[in-house]
Amino acid sequence: MAGLRRIVSELMIYDAGDTLCSGMVEGFLEQHRYGAWTVDARGIRGVAELSGVLQDYLSVEQVTFSTHGMPGGVFLSGGSLTTATLPLVQISPGLYRGPGRLLFQGCQTVRTEAGRRFLVAAGRRFFAGKGGVVAGCTIFTLGLSSGARLPLIGRSSGGWEIGRLILFSLDASGNVVATRTVRPFGL
Repeated sequence: MAGLRRIVSELMIYDAGDTLCSGMVEGFLEQHRYGAWTVDARGIRGVAELSGVLQDYLSVEQVTFSTHGMPGGVFLSGGSLTTATLPLVQISPGLYRGPGRLLFQGCQTVRTEAGRRFLVAAGRRFFAGKGGVVAGCTIFTLGLSSGARLPLIGRSSGGWEIGRLILFSLDASGNVVATRTVRPFGL
């Protein structure tokens, strides 16, 4: 361990090589500046940098990837995070305070079955021994200046559809114990 580890409620990971992703960080940090929900944001350029960033944190409640997405992963300019690259990521057992939350805000991350497999694999990797909830979007998302993203209507292989947020709840052994699909605005 290189130094003191940070304790925050939420860690936002973004693509440092992408101006759209980087631009949302300021609003995200400002929105939570004086609240009880403490946040931090770290930019990375690829999977090779992710382990080092995660080692700097302890007892977080949520890790949010605010990057571009693709079916089955999230895009980083220096190497994407997919089911195949997840084993390269080293997660400290102390990263999460208890059962964790992991959110992938990138467009279309779980649009296909490969995306759903990615979410479950990411949850198993990040929550090892603690369980938690992992979620991702099925369609294009709208980025807001606050750093939040909303799933919107978009075109998929089946025509136009309303975007959804897919959630998987995993127990401490990595078993999927519940799934839920959330549609924006109750649609």
